[in-house]
Amino acid sequence: MPLRCLEYVTRIYEGIVPTKERYAEKVYNLPNPDFYVVYVGKKEQPLEKELRLSDAFYTKDGSKLELVVKVKNCSDSKLLPLVKSCDILKQYCQFIEIVEKNYNRLFPKRSFKKAIEQAMSQGILTDYLDRKSREVINMLCAKYDYKMDIAVKQEEAREDGRQEKAIEAAKNAIELGLTTEQIMKITGLPQDQIKELVKEEYI
Repeated sequence: MPLRCLEYVTRIYEGIVPTKERYAEKVYNLPNPDFYVVYVGKKEQPLEKELRLSDAFYTKDGSKLELVVKVKNCSDSKLLPLVKSCDILKQYCQFIEIVEKNYNRLFPKRSFKKAIEQAMSQGILTDYLDRKSREVINMLCAKYDYKMDIAVKQEEAREDGRQEKAIEAAKNAIELGLTTEQIMKITGLPQDQIKELVKEEYI
């Protein structure tokens, strides 16, 4: 997240500072940045924490480049006072809820567009979504593609684990002298794979 914030603020500064001013001797004044992430996920998280760019460096050598992101947890009902104290945070959380309810993995862009329209009709982040709808859709696509990628990898890992257990069970069954048909029923492995395991066992 700190790296993404660094990329984002760099693009903003590039838009603020005229090209010719970047090479001038006189210092061009920049607005002070503050970096926040609002967490609305399902995992247990502390109320607040900090993420540092330097945590990603190969060596912790007191590098002069640092960027600190403050993470605020707004996922739990006990944190409602925090949400109530900031109307933008409240609207952001409401918007994420609408996105989650409308999300369709087969038609992600269409579902995000629908979520934006629904949020605006309810007066949620109206001004921002009106100006930045395309950027928001692109951001959501990237976020949900990442979530889908993680989910697929987790399922593949589970499948690999099940496959390894089935193979181990098949080897044990072979040692016990069970028939191929019996091993197929026990493990769910195909006949060809069991025959290969039998060959390996008696080589």
